[in-house]
Amino acid sequence: MDYKTEMRKLIDKVKQQSFDAPLESTLEDLTTLSTAVKDLSDRINTRTKKSLNPNDKAKVNKKSKVKKVNPFPSVKPLPIPQSKNTPQQKTDKLNSLKNTDFNKQRDDFVDAPAIYTAN
Repeated sequence: MDYKTEMRKLIDKVKQQSFDAPLESTLEDLTTLSTAVKDLSDRINTRTKKSLNPNDKAKVNKKSKVKKVNPFPSVKPLPIPQSKNTPQQKTDKLNSLKNTDFNKQRDDFVDAPAIYTAN
């Protein structure tokens, strides 16, 4: 018998026992199978990565070593220009913008043709 046949029989047996066996035993079997599947998946991923990147061994070894990082040369921060706007100037600008918006709306209303007429 090859391993695939044995594996399928074992899985079928676990499935069958899941209906009849006590819940605790079924959960234990499920945990065992889940762990085995995760281990196999990890091994297959490792093998796949190695076959796709045969020179990857050097990268793995470099990751395990801690590399010394050279510090950046000192950088002087740029000077921040001082704002010349006082709170009063900001308020004046805001008011002028509000007036401009109001004037535009008024002009649009006056220039619009009368859609509705009184009967």
